[in-house]
Order: sequence, then structure tokens, then C-alpha cells
Amino acid sequence: MQKKLLTMAVASALAVPVVAFADVTVYGTIDTGLRQQGKIATAAGGATTDSQMTVTDGLRTTNRWGLKGSEDLGGGLMANFTLEGQYNSDTGGGPGGLATTGTVDTTAGTTNTPITASTSGGLFARKSIVGLSKGGNSVDLGRDYTVNFKSQGIYDPMSYTYTGITPTAGTNTAGVRSSNMVTAGFRFGTGGVRVDYALGEVVGQNSWGTRTGFMGDFAFGPATVTAAYSSMKDATAGVNTTKTTNIGGVYGMGAFTFRAGWSKTEAEGGTDTPMLVLGVQYGFSPTLNGRIGYYDTKFESNASGAELGKSKLFILALDYYLSKRTTTYVEIDRRTLDGNQDAPTAGSLADGATAFAVGLAHSF
Repeated sequence: MQKKLLTMAVASALAVPVVAFADVTVYGTIDTGLRQQGKIATAAGGATTDSQMTVTDGLRTTNRWGLKGSEDLGGGLMANFTLEGQYNSDTGGGPGGLATTGTVDTTAGTTNTPITASTSGGLFARKSIVGLSKGGNSVDLGRDYTVNFKSQGIYDPMSYTYTGITPTAGTNTAGVRSSNMVTAGFRFGTGGVRVDYALGEVVGQNSWGTRTGFMGDFAFGPATVTAAYSSMKDATAGVNTTKTTNIGGVYGMGAFTFRAGWSKTEAEGGTDTPMLVLGVQYGFSPTLNGRIGYYDTKFESNASGAELGKSKLFILALDYYLSKRTTTYVEIDRRTLDGNQDAPTAGSLADGATAFAVGLAHSF
């Protein structure tokens, strides 16, 4: 009832007839806390550092809100949609920036110019899909997460919590999300495959700027394994310039859950980022959960293979569930950095940066 009342309020605010939203679910999360971050560089290179206390925004669970719904078309066939956006809980601000919708192939030999749409910050930039499903099979159109992001989420040491700290949500995920995408998923028994294809929308060059991805996962007993691969062509020359690979698994043993994985993005003419992750989770009780995560990322020249820098993150977190929807948490993390990762600019972290945070997260 409360969600339907909220839906009516949203519909009124958007000046849309309430009847159109009769079966829509409004959902979201809000996560805010306090964080003490040490060793922030006051100048490039990290020779001088200072600390900072902040009110956090979505540290454990990214702050989001969305609308989703489905319609039974008969015979088990469902029509579905999801619209999801992001906001800042510490300031009340919304998403910023313009959405790129494609590039124009103007004249041979010239650089293509991106087309940016004035979207006022991309209201539903997190997810915007419509599709059909039947059983475990589905086809969706729009903006969605990449197969690499979904695969990595299975073996991420923190299960994609604390993404405001850990690197997995932005490293080796083939962009986290793709716009202009067609996705098909198929489930069979304890396994499944997923294929996605993102259009580049370059006028006159249909293959430029495209990304093709494949993913598989399979569970047997207490273990699940997964792998994904994506290949992206640039929007100015139409060649395969970026390839992303993910492989990992999760294993449950009593109150323990172990996770491990490896991933790598190979950017032609740029930087390769091999990353190893390890983690263990322990359920002390139905209301108290602990996690330890380790993330080891290297930055290498794609052309020569030379190491440019390293980043290692160790994180320890405790989550206490006050209810099904409300969680309080405490975490501590430490980074060791080397090369081009060690405070390259003022305001970035230096080697040995340690932080401590406490917060409260609620879902609705």
C-alpha cells in the first residue's frame, strides 16, 4: 500500500496519469555515514599528506531509486521494464553530466565528433531497459550492466557492497554499463549464459563503437564458477581496441563463504589492468556478518608490458542487520600504492592510506 501511494505521488509529480503506474514498484536505497580518510596528498607525489573527515554518500550500498514493473502476457510470457537512477544522500543532489548517444562519421580521415544529449544528468543512467521474459530466459533493450560486471559480481570479495571503496565496480567490467544495448539471457538447470551487444550508433559505420560480450555461470553443490569476455571497437577507427576478461568462483562451507577471481582489461595503445581478488565471509549470526577482501591491481603498458604502477587494497567490514531493510556497518581499509598510482595529483591517496567508516543503510 505504501509503495502504491508513493507511486501515485511520483505520477502526480511527473504529471502522468496514475493508472499508467498501477502495477509499478518504487524501490531504492539510502546509505549515509562518517568516514575518516588518512594520507590524502596535498601536492602531487604524496610527499605531504593530510587527513579528512567526510559525511559519506553510498559507501556500502550505492544510493539509488527506481521504478520497475511487469505485465503477464499469458502463457508464461512477461513484459518487463526497469528505470533506475542515482542520487547523493549527503547533499540531496542528483546525477550530473551529459549522456553520449553516438558519433558522426563526417569525412574520411577526420576525427568523429561525439553527439551529447542534454539529459540534465541522465535521470535513469543506472538502468533503463524494457524487455520480454519467459521462465529463466529474457531479452532486454536499453541501458544495462555489462556481462563482465555481472560475472565479477558473483566472485567479488565484498559481493558488490562497499563499492565506494573497492575497485571492482569500475575495473575490468567493460564499462560497468552500456547504452544502446541488446541483451539475451538463458538459464538451464543450475547454469546459464548471457550475451550482450551494444551499438555504437556511428552514422555510416555500423560496427564502430560497438561492444560484444559473453558470460556463463554454473553452480555445482556449494560452488559456483563464472567467466565473461567482451570486445569493444573504438568509435573513430572501428578496430578492436579493448578486450576484457573475467573468471572466478565462490565456495560455501558452513558459515564461511570463500571468493576468488582474476580479471584483465587490455586496451590497445593504452594500459592493461590485471587484477586478482580474494575474500572470505563469515556469518557470526543471522544478524551479524563479517567480510575480509583483498584486491591486487597492476597497471601495465599495453605496448611494452612494462609495469606502470600497483594498487593493493585490504578491507575488513562488519554488517549488523537491524532488520531486513536496515543495516548498520563499520569498516576499515588500507591501500598500498606504487608508481603512477601513488598520489599522482593533489587530492589523491598516497601509499599507506588508511580509512575508517561507520554508517547506516536502508532499502525501500
